[in-house]
Amino acid sequence: MKLLREPLFHFAIGGLALFAAYAWLNDDTAASDRPEIRISDGHLRWVSETWSSQWRRTPSNDELRGLVAELVKEELLAREARALGLDQDDTVIRRRLAQKLTFLIEDAARIAEPKEDDLRQFYNAHPNMFRQEARVSFDHVFFSGSKRPDAAADARRVLAASDGPDETAIINQGDQWLAAARLEAGKESDIAAQFGPAFARAVAALPTGEWMGPIESAYGQHLVRVSEVVPAAVRPFAEVKAEVLAQWRDEQRRNYERRYLAELLKKYEIVAEPSAEPLISGWAQTMGGVR
Repeated sequence: MKLLREPLFHFAIGGLALFAAYAWLNDDTAASDRPEIRISDGHLRWVSETWSSQWRRTPSNDELRGLVAELVKEELLAREARALGLDQDDTVIRRRLAQKLTFLIEDAARIAEPKEDDLRQFYNAHPNMFRQEARVSFDHVFFSGSKRPDAAADARRVLAASDGPDETAIINQGDQWLAAARLEAGKESDIAAQFGPAFARAVAALPTGEWMGPIESAYGQHLVRVSEVVPAAVRPFAEVKAEVLAQWRDEQRRNYERRYLAELLKKYEIVAEPSAEPLISGWAQTMGGVR
């Protein structure tokens, strides 16, 4: 009983009570300081819509419960992986993050529709984007370089024996050609892909209506009669307006991306080792510099 009347005893009991209260409050505070994972209505809509787009129906309550549980599990694992540094130096994660930001940049770059004057200015400033290649229609007679000792000499002999520019029997004097012996309105690039660039240039320069040659291709020699040449020309604006709009939008997107990257280079400093500096300096300097 004497101990209960001691002031020191009362002080000790009060201290213990305060310590216990502090410990309890401290545990509660620590719990409340844990990072939160919030599951919102937006998450529910997202997992439900994702499911519906795949299975063509809305998920049941049990299915939705499983989807949400999987979402929470995924978020827990992802956060812990980041806390452990598992996202560092991972090519797949880095590319995926860069891709997501690129999508955000492209969304931000979507601006109002241009006026027709804007499109016409773009069209006039970039005529080569809307140029139509020259087109050539021609017949040809093939003399195989692999089957004949001198295919060029045989071609010249057949040409010399022909009666004139309208001679059609000349077509039967050559070797078999697997494709058609006549090409209608062929673009120079397509002719080059089939016969070779030198052949395409030579054919485009021939006069019309006469058998000429021999002209060498990647396969042998050819006698050629050009029937029509449509010169290269810029296509009319009305014909390519939709293409002009697409190209204009693409240029706007590229310009916005360049400006965005330039701002990022002001925010981040690129420090390159001597061996890497020549590889990135040209690009980085155009954007904002490299050290």
